[in-house]
Amino acid sequence: MHRKMDDALRMNDEMYAVEPLCRRPLSLVISVLVIVYLAALAAGCVASSHPTAPSQFGRVASGDEMLAVLAEPGPVRFETVVAADWKVPLSGLLNLDHPRAIEAGLQDRTESIEIYFHVLDHPRFGVFLVDSGLAEEFLEPDTNPHLSMIVKTAMNTDALTVRTTTANWMREKSVKPAGVFLTHIHLDHIMGLPDLALDTPVYTGPAETEARKLLNMFSRGTTDRLIGDLGALNEWQFASDPSGLFTAVIDVFGDGSVWALHVPGHSPGSTAFAVRTTEGPVLLTGDASHTAWGWHYGVEPGTFSDDKPRSAQSLAQLRALLARIPQLDVRLGHQPLGVSPAHTAAVGPRESPAELASK
Repeated sequence: MHRKMDDALRMNDEMYAVEPLCRRPLSLVISVLVIVYLAALAAGCVASSHPTAPSQFGRVASGDEMLAVLAEPGPVRFETVVAADWKVPLSGLLNLDHPRAIEAGLQDRTESIEIYFHVLDHPRFGVFLVDSGLAEEFLEPDTNPHLSMIVKTAMNTDALTVRTTTANWMREKSVKPAGVFLTHIHLDHIMGLPDLALDTPVYTGPAETEARKLLNMFSRGTTDRLIGDLGALNEWQFASDPSGLFTAVIDVFGDGSVWALHVPGHSPGSTAFAVRTTEGPVLLTGDASHTAWGWHYGVEPGTFSDDKPRSAQSLAQLRALLARIPQLDVRLGHQPLGVSPAHTAAVGPRESPAELASK
């Protein structure tokens, strides 16, 4: 008897729990359905729909192999070109929740940065760009056909000051690049691609186009338009570094002059480059480190990164490389190494080369 009464009461409770949902205002039901739809759409929204293909360029190598030769001068003539000045939130550039950032009292604010592309002039293989600078359409961002209105607003294009376009640099140097090595496919690293000839091969790290997040709902169209009608993106075929010093290493030209380092975290396929130039070794961190302060104090990028723990690991690997090769000329993602944001306070001693190498 008691069991029957309990069952009846439970059924009654369940009925009254469901009934109010059926009587909710139609606008609320529609809102819930829209939210569910957008969440499902965002979960399936990749960074780009542009096709990819395995790169036929480069040879899988080890960190030990790279370290054996990296300190020696090499054949590559090198140049860094500052394409533009920009202002972005510091919270995107630095993990402000990191203990060192908290100790320094860092607060979110607008930070001045630069947009670069780097020039690798190899005596045998020709001129390659690392990242792409800015296309001529960015001289007039309000009428730029590649940018959606949402992206124009979110990017704060009013704060973007173009110093030179990729097309202008190519005209001045009378150069047609043999290819472009992207550190990753975030917008500020692919904005120069529209200036390139359509037969220019472009290389990226693995799974760059496959990253899924809400932001891609608004940026994917712009990303696809900037890549445009270029051929399939050539993905580096990274394999685990047998030395354990790095995530993965590729000897790009097969002659030990340029090395691609997989540094995931900021994006899945983020790639740094170590280059044996005629003036000595150079490290291009990409956005594994945006700022001078972040590099000096070992603080990984902030909200602009997909995976902060992996960002921290990749940054530590690159800083340890500097400890092993102290003469490395380090070129960061968006600031000169000698620049430390004026609003930030020094916090404790920087790690010594020995401490970095032991990590």
